[in-house]
Amino acid sequence: MEIERPPQPPPVAAAVAAAAAISMVLGDDDLLREILVRLGLPTSLLRAALVCRRWLRHASDPAFLRRFRDLHPPRLLGAYLSTSAGPAPRLRFLPIRPVPELAAAARRAGSFFDAFKGSSAAVYDSRGGRLLVTTFDDRHDSTHQVCRPLSPGGDTTVVPPPPPPPPIQLNNDEECLIYHYGEFLRDDGDGRSYFCVVMGFSELQTTVYLYELHDINWVVKASAAAQLALLPPKSRVMLFDSANFYMLSTTNRILVCDFPSSSISVMELPNGVENKPGGCIMLSRGGSSGIFLIYVKESQLLIFHHRMGANDPGSWSLVDSVSLRQVCANLDTARWPSVDGPSAGVKLCAVGDNAEFVLLEIFGTIVFLDITSRQAEKVYELTPEDKELVSVRPLMLIWPPVFPQLKDAYYDQKERCEAQSTA
Repeated sequence: MEIERPPQPPPVAAAVAAAAAISMVLGDDDLLREILVRLGLPTSLLRAALVCRRWLRHASDPAFLRRFRDLHPPRLLGAYLSTSAGPAPRLRFLPIRPVPELAAAARRAGSFFDAFKGSSAAVYDSRGGRLLVTTFDDRHDSTHQVCRPLSPGGDTTVVPPPPPPPPIQLNNDEECLIYHYGEFLRDDGDGRSYFCVVMGFSELQTTVYLYELHDINWVVKASAAAQLALLPPKSRVMLFDSANFYMLSTTNRILVCDFPSSSISVMELPNGVENKPGGCIMLSRGGSSGIFLIYVKESQLLIFHHRMGANDPGSWSLVDSVSLRQVCANLDTARWPSVDGPSAGVKLCAVGDNAEFVLLEIFGTIVFLDITSRQAEKVYELTPEDKELVSVRPLMLIWPPVFPQLKDAYYDQKERCEAQSTA
């Protein structure tokens, strides 16, 4: 017995019905925004903006971008690893948790320093998709640059070196003065601007100057001084946010310089935390909520938060504790010695904002740890040729995305082609 089948609509009619259904969804601005906000990657937003003027308007709307960032925090693309191999530091890019959609961006980041062949390069800071780089030629002459490795042209802007130390009045001729520098990129810089913090330490006073680069000129933005006898840090445990500068001193205290009020104070470390040699402490920006302190103690990664307030100095609270033994169980750790004990070979190399991730060196292996998901990934294994690890600098995807400045003729042509294809 032959089963009678319902008649199928003509192919043209089916295509028209499908187009009408799609138009009903994508023609609704509310539904379109819900679709766009789920794309997940800024690069996907850029491609969506090429569809038409309406999509560009939604994708580039500031309120939409704030919501997109809340749902999809800025993504780590990889890290630049610097080692002391040979007569000059060796710099390479290590992709982290690569996805096919970002393969082109990872290749661009990896090949960026090919243009610096013949000179050694050091990355002093990284914010978003920008790097603060100093290169040295054979004569040891240095050039300072702010770079955007992910831009199509690999934009590089030469900037002046940090300013000379300011004159600081000493109490007597026998008093010793030590200067210490910290260089930091702006969160929302124009591609050239960055900050330089210059600290002067004497036996009786600590003085801090904040300089900002404007139109290739250094401008003093603020300064502060206090009768604090602190020693400069032995390692670069520093942090700079929109208003405050933090520096971990060798006295197990954090110097806090509030530039808006031109004041300097001292913050005690959390209970049980000690600034021991070996890179066991790093600080992380927490936005308006304060700062985070990440501390490695044997096989535990401890995360503390210090909430800042105008009338409440705040206090440290332990917000997370991660067992390195457990999170690294999926890695090939058979040859690693025990991570317990005072001689544990675990070093903090870099941390993300809001303590979202850390990059660690564990017995010669560079490990990326997503703190939120508790997922660890082996990124690189140091070789004898690498000699010694110098630095690890994360590279984030550019945020907010830079939408193309397309002319009306582009969209006019696109709309004409679409109209002809549906005619």
